[in-house]
Amino acid sequence: MTWFEVCRDIGVFGIAAFIIQRIIEHSSTKNIEKYKQELDFTIRSYQLTLDTDLERYKSDLNLHLSRQTTLHDKRLTIIDDMYKKLVTLDSGMRAMTGMHLVYEDAEKENKERVDMAQQAFVEYNNYFLYNKLYFNKQISDLLENIRKEYFSANFDFFEPKRLQSFTGGKPSPEGYRAAVETSQAASKRIQNDIPIILEQLEEEFRKLLGVS
Repeated sequence: MTWFEVCRDIGVFGIAAFIIQRIIEHSSTKNIEKYKQELDFTIRSYQLTLDTDLERYKSDLNLHLSRQTTLHDKRLTIIDDMYKKLVTLDSGMRAMTGMHLVYEDAEKENKERVDMAQQAFVEYNNYFLYNKLYFNKQISDLLENIRKEYFSANFDFFEPKRLQSFTGGKPSPEGYRAAVETSQAASKRIQNDIPIILEQLEEEFRKLLGVS
């Protein structure tokens, strides 16, 4: 091979190499641009998804907060009303079962006290049953326990009267003595035992109100 042929071949190879390099560079540039476009599209799509999820989360959070606020306001109203009914009930039961003075007509005044206590129990009983779902199980159990204790004590308090009615006004001395003891025990529960449960309930109410 002559030097001319060698130089010629080198020149051809050089030109070919230059052309191939340019093709590769051009191809790489195109691929890079294409990759950048795809990456940009992916980023935009992902950002759109993030923005959509964020707005949905904010909307759900606002709805949840709104519901919680509404529930809290409703619960505050219920606590206020229920506490008043409990105070009225406790006061009525104490007046009915405790010692009291006679002003004019003992029978009439006693009937008024009994009627007030019974009405107070009915109002508390119904209000609790209507609204117990607004409280957690611990508070609901306390309210239910108070309801049962007042009902039981109220029932036992009138044991002598029931015995008189059942026996036509002629109970045995032993039976009447037992009935009186049952009535007195009921009075003590109203005066001494039930207030302990009421104190526990008051503490739970304070926690809900944020004043403890």
